[in-house]
Amino acid sequence: MLGGMIHKNLHTELVVESLNAETPNHWSILFRRPLNFQYEAGDWMDIEFAGQELRGGKTYSLSSSPTDSDLQITFREGISELKKALQGTRPNDRFFITRFGNDYGFQLKKNQSSVLIAGGIGVAPFRSMLKEMFDNGDKNKVTLIYLNQNEDFLFKDELDMWSTKLPSLSVIYISTKEINRKKRERLMRSLIKNANQNFYISGPPGMVESNEHLLIDMGVQIRNIRIDSFGGY
Repeated sequence: MLGGMIHKNLHTELVVESLNAETPNHWSILFRRPLNFQYEAGDWMDIEFAGQELRGGKTYSLSSSPTDSDLQITFREGISELKKALQGTRPNDRFFITRFGNDYGFQLKKNQSSVLIAGGIGVAPFRSMLKEMFDNGDKNKVTLIYLNQNEDFLFKDELDMWSTKLPSLSVIYISTKEINRKKRERLMRSLIKNANQNFYISGPPGMVESNEHLLIDMGVQIRNIRIDSFGGY
């Protein structure tokens, strides 16, 4: 993986605009974008509920694009105190961004072909990247391979629309419910014909690790692999 860890500490208020159900088990929260808040597609942010210290993972990838007027995070339901607070949030609730950044260059490189491998909620940062790509009319050759346990693929309508209007973007949906690991690996090998590309893997730790090992076995150089692991619910 190339690049280092770029983090910025701050204490910036976030005001909730809406909580939106994406699937029966996933939600997005739309926040009013703070004045002069600049970030890049692929960035994450740490958040805390105003006036409360709640237990649970506080790091969320931004699923909104830097080209959007609002900020958005998308998350899977969970049992932690913070997750429950997020699931019960209402318009005008207050949160704070305490830190944001990007790890190991988890950003698309312009004028280079890339393969994005998403597992479930791991599609969130890719939504940010592809929305920016669409809004800017970028012509990068990008393939999204989206693995999910069922047919409830997040952002499917948007992804289908973007891939229709951007000839350089292709999206492949794979429901893994009835596919064992060996079949999944054979399928991945059949879909990835060129090891000399940039590869991005995002999703639960086990999924990220197994696909990283698979890519290395296929001859992909480790310097061309970037990961974003979503741990804890």
